[in-house]
This record gives sequence, structure tokens and C-alpha cells, in this order.
Amino acid sequence: MSYQSLIKRAWKSGDFVVSQDNSSASQESSTVQSRENVRRELEDIIEREAADASACLAASKGGVMKLAPFVKFREEKFGAVLFETRSEKVYTLSPTGAAVVREIVAGVDSASLFGKLKEKYEDSTGNMEKEAVGFLTELKGKGLIVE
Repeated sequence: MSYQSLIKRAWKSGDFVVSQDNSSASQESSTVQSRENVRRELEDIIEREAADASACLAASKGGVMKLAPFVKFREEKFGAVLFETRSEKVYTLSPTGAAVVREIVAGVDSASLFGKLKEKYEDSTGNMEKEAVGFLTELKGKGLIVE
């Protein structure tokens, strides 16, 4: 019997005490089974995420940047997205931002990041390093990358 049906019956009868009958016993067993299924699924998620977190939080080589725990990177036609799985926030990246994060995912250290970017992309204005530093500072501030 659904919750709405119980409420309607209680209003009509004036009896606000729920009595158990045979159908409620089978509903209880299905509820227990559902809870057990949810518990198992949550344990699987916790185990998977804990392994991901420990891999990301392990002592890193000096200066090597990487995505923070629970952050996923995916390239798209317009650039890329960063997805923070715990808060479910999605950050849209331009092609330039995607290039910077692609280097981070590749395991580049902070000292050679700008050199690698200058090898691949033309810096006609001379602002590439300054803009990349600002972008990295913003990513670190939002907890999306760790060093």
C-alpha cells in the first residue's frame, strides 16, 4: 500500500495507527533488500573513489601537477570540460585552457609547462606565460589541480 493510500485511509477512518498485514511483511522484505542493494552500491563507490583519491594524494615528484582527486577531464569540440565529481560542478574550458590542462594530465612539471606550451603554440603577444600562471592559480584556488 502506498503512502498516499495510507493517508487517505487514515483520514477516512480516523485511525492513524498503521497495522501490519501480510502484504506489509513482503514490502518490508523488499525494503530491506533495496536498502542492502543501495548499501552495496555505496560501498563500491566509496572503494572506487578512495582508490582514486589515494592515487592522487600520494606523494608526488617535486613540482609535478595533476588533477585533484575527484576531478575528471574530457576534451570536447569546443575545448574541454573539467568535472568535479563530489560537488558535481562542471567547468567549461576554451581550447587554450584545454591545452594547459592536457599538459597537466600528461604529467608535466610546473617548471617545464610554459616551455612545452611555447613549443606547441605561438606567443605573439608575449602574455602566454602570465595568462597561464593566472589560469593555474585559478585552477588551484578552486581545488581542481594539485602540485
